[in-house]
Amino acid sequence: MQGCAPMKPRTTLLLAASLSLATLTAPVFAQQACSPRYPPPTTIAAMFDMAAVTADTLDALPGVDVAIAARGGQDLSKYGLRHSHLAFLVRNDSGSWDVVHLLNRCKSDNSDLYREGLVNLVGESSITTDLRVGIPAPEVRTALKTLLSGEARNARALHEPRYSMLAYPGSTDYQNSNQWILEVTAAAMAQAAGEPALADRSSALAWLKQKSYTPTRMHIGIGKRLGARFFADNVAVTDHPASERISGNYSVVTVESVFDFLHRSGALERELAVAHQTPVPAMTGTPSPVQRQESTP
Repeated sequence: MQGCAPMKPRTTLLLAASLSLATLTAPVFAQQACSPRYPPPTTIAAMFDMAAVTADTLDALPGVDVAIAARGGQDLSKYGLRHSHLAFLVRNDSGSWDVVHLLNRCKSDNSDLYREGLVNLVGESSITTDLRVGIPAPEVRTALKTLLSGEARNARALHEPRYSMLAYPGSTDYQNSNQWILEVTAAAMAQAAGEPALADRSSALAWLKQKSYTPTRMHIGIGKRLGARFFADNVAVTDHPASERISGNYSVVTVESVFDFLHRSGALERELAVAHQTPVPAMTGTPSPVQRQESTP
C-alpha cells in the first residue's frame, strides 16, 4: 500500500536481531540521539533467555498461532502503567515466532511496520518487567492470522505513518504503536463476528467507539507539554479536543486500555505472564560489549 513502509523481513542472524531494539527507556519527551549503544553482556544474555522462555511458553499452548504481547520500557509508573508497547506474536511457516509491530525510529515523526524476532520485542526491559501475553479467542486468532499473513494488505491499510506518542484515539491524523495493534485487533473481532470489514482507520475507529472502547486519560503537566511542542518530533497533540489540550488530560491508547477492552469484549481466551530474567553476573574475562543501534517505537 502506498505510503506504508513494508514490514521488514525476519532477521536471519539472531544476534543481529537482538541488537536492533526498541528503546523506551528514555523519559517522556526526552530527546534521543540515534546512536550506537552497548548493552552489558549480562543484559544481552537475559534478553535471549526471556525470548526463549516466551517461545517455549507459547509452543506449549495447543492450537495457538497468534498472541498479543506487551513489554515494559518507558517508565509510565506515574500513570499507574507497567507496560508501554504492544505487539503481535505470530507463528511463521517454520514454526518459530515473529513479532509484528509498529515502531517509531529515533523519535522521528514517522513510523514503519516491522516483522522481526522475539529478542527485539523483549529488549532491555527483559531484566525489569514481565512480558504480558494475551491469547485471543479462537475465532479472533483465526482472523488475526489471516490479517497478518503474507503481505498483510488489510493490516497495512490500518497503518498511519504519521506518528505521535499521544495520538488521539478518535482521530486518524496520527497513530501510536498501541493504536495500530488495537485497530487491527478490532478488524479481526469484526471479521470473527461476521460484521462488515473494517477496511480503513475511519471505520475501525467508529467500530471501537460503538463497542465502547475507553482510552486511558494521562495528565501531562504544562512543562512537559511545552517541551514536547518545541523539541519532540514524535509528539503531537493537535488531534486532541481543545478541552484536553487546555486541561492536559489526554486520551491515549495504552496497553492497559487495550487489554481491558479485549477482556470486556470476550476477545481474550486467557492471559499469562512471562517472568523477567535476572542477569547472571559476568565471569572473569568478559568480552567487549556488543554494539547496537537505537530504534524506538
